[in-house]
Amino acid sequence: MRDKPYAGPSETNDFDNLSPDQMAKAMHEYQLLGECFETVTDEDMMGRGWAIDSPLILVEGHADNLRRAQRELAAAVALARARGNNWTEIAEALDMTRADAVARYDGRA
Repeated sequence: MRDKPYAGPSETNDFDNLSPDQMAKAMHEYQLLGECFETVTDEDMMGRGWAIDSPLILVEGHADNLRRAQRELAAAVALARARGNNWTEIAEALDMTRADAVARYDGRA
């Protein structure tokens, strides 16, 4: 997991010529944007020109990734079942109750 957003010095000029209110808004947007990318450090995210015009681009991209991950997870659960893992083991790996794992991933339920 990433550390909390860092608002320290940057070697860029992303905030030059902005009013204090504009700078605060830009900083807040960078912090929110940084939460979208857990694999990128705050130092790499802040003030590097990563601001985007439409956050919906991120929403769409993450929604696509979520749907793909859900399909892959369902396939991985099916593979684990086919290889003999029981629902208790699978539920533990999923960090959910056995009943929830069966309800979500057992096609026969």
